[in-house]
Amino acid sequence: MGWTRVATALLCTALVTTNTRGAGNAAPPVDDAYPPPARAQNDEVFTIVYPRATESATDPRDEYPLGLLRLALDKVGARYTIRPSATVMEQARAAVALQQGTEVTLLWNGMSAKLERELRPIRIPLFRGVLGYRLFIINKAAQAKFSAVRTLDDLKRLTAGQALGWPDVDILQAAGLPVEAFRYDLLFRLVGLNRIDYFPRGANEIFAEVAHRTPDVPDLAVESDLVLVYPFDSFFYTSKANEALAAAIEKGLMKAYEDGSFLKYFNDSPYIRQMLTDAHLEGRRRIEIPNPLLSPETAALPDRFWYGRDGR
Repeated sequence: MGWTRVATALLCTALVTTNTRGAGNAAPPVDDAYPPPARAQNDEVFTIVYPRATESATDPRDEYPLGLLRLALDKVGARYTIRPSATVMEQARAAVALQQGTEVTLLWNGMSAKLERELRPIRIPLFRGVLGYRLFIINKAAQAKFSAVRTLDDLKRLTAGQALGWPDVDILQAAGLPVEAFRYDLLFRLVGLNRIDYFPRGANEIFAEVAHRTPDVPDLAVESDLVLVYPFDSFFYTSKANEALAAAIEKGLMKAYEDGSFLKYFNDSPYIRQMLTDAHLEGRRRIEIPNPLLSPETAALPDRFWYGRDGR
């Protein structure tokens, strides 16, 4: 009878432990080199709501940052749930909602001194700076027009499209490049209709986006000759009032850098692998512009956080 009670107690303990993990998290395998992280010191469960960017049930742009978020929180043993907002939200609206403590509790957005003042940034570039390597979504019939571009002045003769509220609008305009801003979902159709000449996107995300959109807009293509480069990437942001969540993510990302799992996640990501194999960055004509939106703190980030600066 005593052994039955012991076995029952052990089974109940296992069930409780399993049911208190963050949503969608399977228990990681035990590895002597990377023992399981210590559980958080309190019983707080972080409720993470991020902005839904499109009406689609799935958005390929969400996969990488959500996976990195889970990696960071698991590193510190946090308990959490993650879901998108109930309604579609442009980034500008999402930033206001986050600041006010309504609708969302976390977003990932471009580096911006303004956002970093208004919100609580976690200053670790999510994509290691490859978002600043911009390739162009174009109408495939327009390739010859871009093949003729040799300088920044040549590019100024063409009109870029960017999404409402994205910091890239200000970066491109500061360099003298004509830009028109629209809803993200609409930009692909505008390129297909030749209403705008190109839609600059991060080299790690452009191929997935074009593949996702070409069934509806078959004239889309990735421009083959140019890369526009400026210091830029995305951070996670919380509200200033949500320091506990920000601190947990920050600590988890730093742990992931220290034990090598951040770089492994980056290098194993389908987006990143596709960028390295398909973008052919070395063979493209490189046009560099400054980023006047960087805060002094972000401009001073160590080279180890940036792709290509530390040899990795």
